[in-house]
Amino acid sequence: MRQIKTFSDDRLDNMCSYCGEKPDTRDHVPSKILLDEPFPENLPVVPCCDKCNQSFSLDEEYISCLIECVLNRTTNIENLKREKIKRIFKAKEALHQKIKNAIKEIDGQIYFNVEIERLENVILKLAKGHAKYENSEPMLENPKHLAFKTLHTMEQDEIDRFLANTELTKSPEVGSRAMQNFLIDSNNNVSSHWTIVQPDKYSYCVIANSDKLIVKIIIWNYLVAEIIW
Repeated sequence: MRQIKTFSDDRLDNMCSYCGEKPDTRDHVPSKILLDEPFPENLPVVPCCDKCNQSFSLDEEYISCLIECVLNRTTNIENLKREKIKRIFKAKEALHQKIKNAIKEIDGQIYFNVEIERLENVILKLAKGHAKYENSEPMLENPKHLAFKTLHTMEQDEIDRFLANTELTKSPEVGSRAMQNFLIDSNNNVSSHWTIVQPDKYSYCVIANSDKLIVKIIIWNYLVAEIIW
């Protein structure tokens, strides 16, 4: 990834990106468990407190393992593709059993019962991290809207709308990465753009307009999410 230095107010980095408390460490957004090695250079990092850093890790692990099983339509460790997930399952039998118990077959189709609260927790964490990284200012309140679905259930026109760049009605936070990284067309219209963290694995888009801030996420070309403040 291209590294862009931020020139925004330093005070915005003196708080956890997720809860607003004093930061103790820095957190990768997205977490490395959602990516494959070799990892991209210059992965986004944001200030974070130890409590938040620890609280998200198990949910991110659960979601990453679940997505791998869904994509491969199996919980059989040997039939999975990601070595990282295989190692986790071999080390954590309880987690493997939990996901095995979540699988159902209905009319020949395989379904997984997802722990929605854990999925929403991960999506909100990712959205807050991307908003902070791109726009400098943390979004500490709960969003007005959080939705997710699988890419294969979307109609093509819905996918096109989701992926389309959005014209910005206000300039991003002064000195932020978004301020240095927006698109300008031949008519001087300013629009958002997608950041590809790792091709086919993880992409996101942050749209800061006058009345709302939107974060869109695509994980493993399977799960898509939209979060609005």
